[in-house]
Amino acid sequence: MGSEKESYLIVDINSHQTKAAFIERTGDEYGVQGTSETTTTVDPPELDVTIGVEKAIRGLGQKLGRELWVGGRPSGAHRFLCSSSTSGGIYMNVAGLVRTISAESAQRAALGAGALLMDVFSLDDRRPRFMLIDRMRSLRPEIFLLAGGTDGGAEAQVLEMAGLIEEADVKPRFGEGYKLPVVYAGNVEIREEVSKVLAEDRYATRAVDNVRPLIETENLGPAREGIYDSYMEHVIVHSPGFDKLVEWVEGKIIPSQAAIGKILYAYAQERAVNLLAVDVGGATTDVYSVYDGVFNRSLNADIGLTYGISNIMKEAGVENIMRWIPGGIGEKKVRNIVGNIMVLQPESLSDEERMVQQSAIREAIRLGLEQHRNYATRLKGVRLIRDLGMMFEQALEPSILNLKRTQVVIGRGSIFNDPENLRIAPLLLLDAIQPWGVTEIYVDVSSMMPHTGMLLDSNREAALQILSKACLRKLGTCVAAKGKAEEGVEALTVSMSTSEGVSMEETIAFGELKTLPLGADESARIEVSPTRRFDVGAGRGRRLEATVTGGENGVIIDARGRPIVIPAKETLSVWAESLKPRPVTPTPKTLG
Repeated sequence: MGSEKESYLIVDINSHQTKAAFIERTGDEYGVQGTSETTTTVDPPELDVTIGVEKAIRGLGQKLGRELWVGGRPSGAHRFLCSSSTSGGIYMNVAGLVRTISAESAQRAALGAGALLMDVFSLDDRRPRFMLIDRMRSLRPEIFLLAGGTDGGAEAQVLEMAGLIEEADVKPRFGEGYKLPVVYAGNVEIREEVSKVLAEDRYATRAVDNVRPLIETENLGPAREGIYDSYMEHVIVHSPGFDKLVEWVEGKIIPSQAAIGKILYAYAQERAVNLLAVDVGGATTDVYSVYDGVFNRSLNADIGLTYGISNIMKEAGVENIMRWIPGGIGEKKVRNIVGNIMVLQPESLSDEERMVQQSAIREAIRLGLEQHRNYATRLKGVRLIRDLGMMFEQALEPSILNLKRTQVVIGRGSIFNDPENLRIAPLLLLDAIQPWGVTEIYVDVSSMMPHTGMLLDSNREAALQILSKACLRKLGTCVAAKGKAEEGVEALTVSMSTSEGVSMEETIAFGELKTLPLGADESARIEVSPTRRFDVGAGRGRRLEATVTGGENGVIIDARGRPIVIPAKETLSVWAESLKPRPVTPTPKTLG
């Protein structure tokens, strides 16, 4: 790299696109000086990922008038960083002793590291031993994560699971002559025994700290780092051109999904908020959450808006696609449109095709959220002391996902960069997620979350600044009510006084969706008074007072209740039109 200080050249490589960004400090702040993207070249005919990297960096240099490629490698910046997701994530198997304890913790560690999970194995698996071995043998993962036993706890059972992996003779995804990386994150006292069970000529075993050192403690960080290390040493170097790329990069190349998770977690911690983010791609849908400082990621493979759109219809049912479409499009036409989008992947969509796609977006997020709810759980197997009688209970603990306590919702994926989808993005996210109470709504408009995640370890301040200023566009703050009533019955009244001194008051009926104008840089004090049937976060019928900021859609008042009951077709169009900020006649009312 060159001699310049506090400048970063960062590249993210996905299966279709390689995007380079140059970040530099100007005065007291960091900014994105420019970006450039090109087609990823890991597949034929190029079969060399560095060709695309060079094109993207040279294109960026030309835009900026800088020499960013010198001597056949990146230059001109303080640090060169890179993330990659050319295959949609790390193909992984995980195994543990008990499905709901060590195997579940291993699963969370793998997903947090950017895994695309192929299967989960455990000793309490309902499949018989021979089926487990056959299933392991049939899969070709890139990494196998093995957990089990607390530190100083179970030994024989852990060695039994290691023996199953050994007997299956699991082959790596690419390369017959390569060893399969196994990350062992179980009972630390039998590391050597586990390594002896897994033959050195077939497995490259790496031992890290236990994911469940105690039954009541989960420790996922070391397992994730072990996955990154194995990914660098045994997986990525076998992809075309990555051996050269590894030499240029400072630090590790980690999966793009892991980089996104890192920056979202840092953002939630920085703001002390509970956060839920959805990433809708062409073939997969990722959901990330941070509640009370606990991070979770889930992946719904084969559910997406191009290659995966037919799977959305298959899993959700065509009737759930059709329920969000305001026009009179029949089932046969919906099925044809879904098939055409999957096969032809048109660059532009007709109005009917767009309505079907927007319905599919809602259902993809809903399906992803349902799966995420099962992953984002409290630790199972822990004895919980209850106040009443100090009784012990070992029942499965519920999900930590709490839509009342979700303070920030973020949508990302190229689908939200489309102007027509961006226009109603708040509605798509609210319909699919259905948070209630007070929730800020954002979309990632720059597709640079992986870049900021890679920057995080080198410069946390810069990463968070870039995320807030260059990535996240605030669409507004939603105040949503939970409850039911007859359509048209008064649900709540809202009084708002802005930082500019404008006051307004609105009465909203059940089933209505309204917006109050408030800019992204403005704040306002609001009082929301629900009727006795409704709760906006303070209790049924109790007034809520809060300070909120606005956005492109201002302050959104959602009185459709929770869960949302899909209304008559014409009402869907009214909801979409309601999202446009409208002038509200100020009233003399001033909030105290």
